Amino acid sequence: MVAFGEEERFSRRKHDKDSRSCAVAAAYCLSKAGITLAHVDEIAIAFNPAWPTPSDICTDAGLIAELRDPALFDHHRPRQVTVVEHHLAHAASVFHPGGFDEAAVLVVDGSGDGVSATLAHGTADGLKVLRQFPFSHSLGWFYETVAEYLGLGNWTSSGKLMGLAGYGNPDWYTLDFLTARASGSSRRS
Repeated sequence: MVAFGEEERFSRRKHDKDSRSCAVAAAYCLSKAGITLAHVDEIAIAFNPAWPTPSDICTDAGLIAELRDPALFDHHRPRQVTVVEHHLAHAASVFHPGGFDEAAVLVVDGSGDGVSATLAHGTADGLKVLRQFPFSHSLGWFYETVAEYLGLGNWTSSGKLMGLAGYGNPDWYTLDFLTARASGSSRRS
């Protein structure tokens, strides 16, 4: 790997939710590698813009222009981008650089291409999806709803709850919960 960057680090907007573009981050990575977009054989995106219709490629010129600002790439305009299923992209990004010959890979997020969780088997031959759960069963959306109920903001702020989790004492809460269940009481003593 030569370079990595997330668009939000360049735009200074968390999740950069107003744009699907990763143009500035991509331009940075190409610059670090000493190449231009014309040297790239294939560009992939980690979502299916045609969902729920299955698609392996996207030829929507407007979307492709939105994803990467032509001014940053010497006005090079690819005619298509490869579509990689959202959870498969997550799984590949951890399995392939992970250094394991074989592994179980679990991806859980709010939703991506209609899926909220994927279990895959990674081998030298690639990733094989074993099971997927639809977005209607999303633990991520449940988590975000709880975070919003607790007053931590909308869906973009659920990370605050994750950050606070490290300050808890899991032994005390687990022990208290187990004690209450064993005695048949739901009250704390």
